[in-house]
Amino acid sequence: MSFMKAIQIHSFGESDVLTYENVERPKPQMGEVLVRVRAVGLNPVDVASRKAPLPFTTGAKGLPYILGWDIAGEVIALGPGVTQFALGNEIYGMPRFPNEAKAYSEYVSAPVSDIALKPQRLTHLQAAGVPLAALTAWQMLFEVAHLQAGQTVFVAGGAGGVGHFAIQLAKWKGARVITTTSTRNVTFVRNLGADVVIDYTKQAFEDVVKEVDGVLNTTTDKHVFRHLFQVVKRGGWLVSLRAEKAIKELGDQLASEAAVQFFLPLVHPSGKQLAEIAKLFDDDHLKVHLDAVLPLKDVAQAHKLSEGGHVRGKLVLMVG
Repeated sequence: MSFMKAIQIHSFGESDVLTYENVERPKPQMGEVLVRVRAVGLNPVDVASRKAPLPFTTGAKGLPYILGWDIAGEVIALGPGVTQFALGNEIYGMPRFPNEAKAYSEYVSAPVSDIALKPQRLTHLQAAGVPLAALTAWQMLFEVAHLQAGQTVFVAGGAGGVGHFAIQLAKWKGARVITTTSTRNVTFVRNLGADVVIDYTKQAFEDVVKEVDGVLNTTTDKHVFRHLFQVVKRGGWLVSLRAEKAIKELGDQLASEAAVQFFLPLVHPSGKQLAEIAKLFDDDHLKVHLDAVLPLKDVAQAHKLSEGGHVRGKLVLMVG
């Protein structure tokens, strides 16, 4: 039996439940590859999964539990039947979400359908910051909302992981983008391509935004959520990343009153979409911003940064 280092939790709670310890190293099964992980992306869902057993992730099924989904690294072993990848390939992905991927580890087994070749222009650290946030933005804008060139989209919260990709993807699609952010990030989101930037510390977005085709909400503010329905034209759409039952009930009610389509989708793995996203990076249509990079063993500090709620772009953990 081979072992590896990983971050595991034996109880739900604050960041002190994150334990750096030896666990059994996985073996790739049919249709899987074994990845030597070089970097791990940290997402808000990681923090939520540490605090309590979320109903849509396998953390609800018992402990111990290894957190994390975003990985970048090299393929070091092939499971039976794998022909899509070769030994030494540099890959990135979001395996198994929302099931347990065990990304906070030195090695991860990943289904080939959930990974893609890493963008050549990106380092492993940069690539690890991409999958969950970029796939979320891609799927919400294109799969769910069917955003088209010439439309106007309001991205509520443009400086975070999903937001900073959503601005760039919407501009690549040919849409007009309005976004909100704090004073310190105004220049940042404008440089991403946002056409109109609202500093929410100085101005209410509902005083500026009118009759947009759709809204992508990345915020967790319930007050903001209520006002978003006021700025969408009748027949438009609102996609929100918050999945709490209370938010769904409120959203359904407000959407009915405003004659707006309301969606609360959950991101899903897609190696095919990651391959398309990789091409956008290599063609210089997308950039990823890393706010901080910390060693895997310092994951508790990274979680505290995420909980602070003011991360610009992404947080990444360096594995080796």
